[in-house]
Amino acid sequence: MAKRRFVVRFRGDSAKPAEDLERIRSLPEATVLHESSPGMLLVESDEQPLRELVESLPGWIVAPEQDIPLPDTRQRIKRPPE
Repeated sequence: MAKRRFVVRFRGDSAKPAEDLERIRSLPEATVLHESSPGMLLVESDEQPLRELVESLPGWIVAPEQDIPLPDTRQRIKRPPE
């Protein structure tokens, strides 16, 4: 099974629990890629083990990372019809 990237988000009212973060970081074959947001992590992992762990942690949710294509905003000169 190929590794994918997931957004793991803490929905609690306080700061992310340090024990929960350590459990996520110590998940075998999982890599925390980004963690600068106050309540979010970007994790690369196999889906099943990560989902099972996050479901056991109160206040956390997991969702696959989504790529959203940006529109091309370059202006173009319209040529008159010939």
